Amino acid sequence: MAPKININLDVVMKLPLNKRVGILAGANAVLAALIAWFLTWPAYSQGAVHRVQLADLSNKLVKDRRIAADIPKYLREKKEMEDSLVKALTQLPNDKEIPDLIDSIATSAQRAGFKILLFKPEKEAPKGFYAEVPVTMKVEGKFESLYDFTNKVGGLPRIVNIGAMNIDSAGHNARHVPMLKADFVATTFRFIPVQEEADKAAGAKAAANAPKEEGKK
Repeated sequence: MAPKININLDVVMKLPLNKRVGILAGANAVLAALIAWFLTWPAYSQGAVHRVQLADLSNKLVKDRRIAADIPKYLREKKEMEDSLVKALTQLPNDKEIPDLIDSIATSAQRAGFKILLFKPEKEAPKGFYAEVPVTMKVEGKFESLYDFTNKVGGLPRIVNIGAMNIDSAGHNARHVPMLKADFVATTFRFIPVQEEADKAAGAKAAANAPKEEGKK
């Protein structure tokens, strides 16, 4: 229970002027301290919190405005990427075109003057929406034939990469022309339709679950 304070104003008024002034000043100081403690300081603290929140919102607004200003740029870049993807997909042959494309690689080697020692289509490697279709090749011919062959392959309507190339000297032919032997992998790419990709995924899942189902029986 708070102590009860009684103030006799008659006694205070009979005090000398300097003491009355001191008492009044002290009372004002106590009142000011109470106002500061219970009213001013909480309001100031709350104001500081609001100022921090306002600064955060201002920074976020600046960032959002920058993002909004860049939206047309992002949309243009997205359209360009989609166009590039469509263009790239047109250079990926479908399943029916692969045999003709592989024949074109062999024909390019022959027309470049190469003697084909090995021409072996390998198993394709799925990579998502496309599959790599490698062909292992070994050829023999003149050095300029290699340049001619790469040019012819580069001019094919579909993408063909030449990689893992090893070149050795094969001496000279009857006309004393320097010859070479080269082995490399010519890789083309086949577009995998969405349905085919889904069927392969379903088949792989069924194959993975088959042993488990047999074990339960």
